[in-house]
Amino acid sequence: MITADDGVSLWTASSGMGPDLALAHGGPGLWDYLEPLAIELEPCATVHRWDQRGCGRSEDRGPYTVDRFVADMDAVRAASAADRWIVGGHSWGAVLALVYALRHPDRALGVLYIAGTGLAWARWRPLHHVEAKRRLGSRRWAQLNDMTDEREATRLRWSID
Repeated sequence: MITADDGVSLWTASSGMGPDLALAHGGPGLWDYLEPLAIELEPCATVHRWDQRGCGRSEDRGPYTVDRFVADMDAVRAASAADRWIVGGHSWGAVLALVYALRHPDRALGVLYIAGTGLAWARWRPLHHVEAKRRLGSRRWAQLNDMTDEREATRLRWSID
């Protein structure tokens, strides 16, 4: 466990040899699934994982904002004694890694971006919808778009800001 600069306890694990690599889980809230990837990377990197605040073995205390999660990532870096590291993540974690690299270019050696949504969502989303409709067919596409209550409930459960 480490303590973030606002006093929140964060569970961490480090393993492997080589350049330091942060590996942020997705969700938010999908903790404890990146260990198999960390094990695969151990021969070529020192992998640093943590359960983000409010997830898994870390303390459940806000605020739950992008700024706070990025500060927590830097607390993991400081606790690991890494001056610079490769920042990586999956899904939500990939977005955090990208934001971290943009805010701390002096601390980020590179970015490992796995299935994140990116910063250009407004540009690629319409193209994604055209392709999804083509693959699903008009009937299934209409069914999915009629699920407004379910979508809103899911959005509220997964939103942090």
